[in-house]
Amino acid sequence: AGLYDRKPPAGDHVGIGLIDLPHISNFTDFEPLLAEPDVHLRIIRSANDLAGAAPYLAAVILPGSKNVIGDLAYLNRSGLAGRINSLAAEGKVQIIGICGGFQMLGDEIRDPCRLESDSGGGSGLGILRMTTTLAEAKVLRRRQGVHLPSMLHVHGYEIHHGLTASSHRTPLCMEDGSGAGAVSMNGRVWGTYLHGIFDADPFRRWFIDGLRTARGLVPLGRVAAPYDLEPAFDRLADIVRKALDIPGLYRLMDLQ
Repeated sequence: AGLYDRKPPAGDHVGIGLIDLPHISNFTDFEPLLAEPDVHLRIIRSANDLAGAAPYLAAVILPGSKNVIGDLAYLNRSGLAGRINSLAAEGKVQIIGICGGFQMLGDEIRDPCRLESDSGGGSGLGILRMTTTLAEAKVLRRRQGVHLPSMLHVHGYEIHHGLTASSHRTPLCMEDGSGAGAVSMNGRVWGTYLHGIFDADPFRRWFIDGLRTARGLVPLGRVAAPYDLEPAFDRLADIVRKALDIPGLYRLMDLQ
């Protein structure tokens, strides 16, 4: 927690609130934001935290969850659900959900197999028009595609039980032509199943610059904190292929 609860940058910056769920998962999704010199990632643990931070926030993120229905109950019990809905209604702050957090933004989560509850499901925050059904089979796959509003490349992975039906347009077009999320009409609320979406440097900067513009700050217009390791791995692989006799190695291993 100490890594995330850092002091704000000295210069111009935007605040992003990360909701600390009891069953939070895949918190590494947000480490790229920690590297940015003009971002203050604030941990939100209560309704009072969110109320106090709201004037300084450009976005609020609902992260992944190991128990979406249980964490929704916590959001309602703590008063955070009401605060998040109020921010969404005001439209001044972006509301973003990743995987389980994306499912929470919808109208309903059905749990017919009782994977996360004995009740068979429950109501979501009702911010996006969509319904999620938790299935026994888990989706687990690496994915890449294009973020449609920016037309920038993104990549990451999915790991979830939920199958989501939505009437909203998707913010992502994946390599197989399918979508991986939903976005509100005004573009201020969006979510995706894609973990690691903020790893891509150009997309992350586009996202942050959009928050800067909304807060009346001049966008940087350049990558300020390179984080994405995928291009570096690709370059290393190319160097290794050129330096070694790969077909010869395959023959030695009886792979050819």
